[in-house]
Amino acid sequence: MAPERASLQRSSTPRRWAAARLRRAGALALACAAAGAVGIPSAAALEYQGEARGIPLPPIPPAGSIGAATRFLESRAGRTSFAVVDSAGHLSGLRLHEHFETASVVKVMMLTAYLQMLAAQHRSLSPSDTALLYPMIHVSDNNAASAVFSIVGGAAVARVAREAGMSDYAPGVGWWAYTQTSAIDQARLFFVLDRLIPQRFWGYARYLMSTIEPSQSWGIPPVARPQWQVFFKTGALPEQGLFNEVGRLERGPLTFTIAVFTDGDPSMAYGEQTIEGVAGALLAHTP
Repeated sequence: MAPERASLQRSSTPRRWAAARLRRAGALALACAAAGAVGIPSAAALEYQGEARGIPLPPIPPAGSIGAATRFLESRAGRTSFAVVDSAGHLSGLRLHEHFETASVVKVMMLTAYLQMLAAQHRSLSPSDTALLYPMIHVSDNNAASAVFSIVGGAAVARVAREAGMSDYAPGVGWWAYTQTSAIDQARLFFVLDRLIPQRFWGYARYLMSTIEPSQSWGIPPVARPQWQVFFKTGALPEQGLFNEVGRLERGPLTFTIAVFTDGDPSMAYGEQTIEGVAGALLAHTP
């Protein structure tokens, strides 16, 4: 009964309700004027005060960790370099622009070029596509990589280099594994991969780079997992003691990238330990 009575009162006394609204409006106007007189912002002034901004998180890895990684790498034999793009997008490292042969690390550039080609042709992934891309990344199959390279062509890989902002890229002479790069080039590439790989294929690319054959998951993954999701690619030319790795690490809203390049290592185990040591130093004091 009470709701019906209230409804009836509102419908039978419209003038009294209108008068009450006018009295409230007048009181609000007086309150706003008084507030202005004592320096309290009016309702209009409070309507938009810009976007709220919290205290920014410190970049990851922190500067101390990058210093520790530098000291570790300087103690290692051979020719070495590393680069980091931290979670704030800042670049740092040691011998950032030193030139190295990519070995199989370039396969991520080929993957990117191939997925861009599919998007430009308005095609979905077919069994024939995955029959090349999966082994190229999962077990670093060189025959699959050569087939992919013959399909996309050197110009498409060079375009990926330009889109990533690489400054030290040069195509390989005689074999795609001899492609020239630097640690900073590859750290930049992995940081912007989510913008270079078409969105419709980004999930597939992440799957490939996070499920690489365990025997090839040395260096960064054993150190970073399970605290971080790791998307990575290794490369090796064992006959010349060259061992490379690039990784993209994600945890919640945080993303940063690591690239470690070595040449002239006395053994594969030594090269793997160098890369693992850099990753360990970078992550040792990371919250």
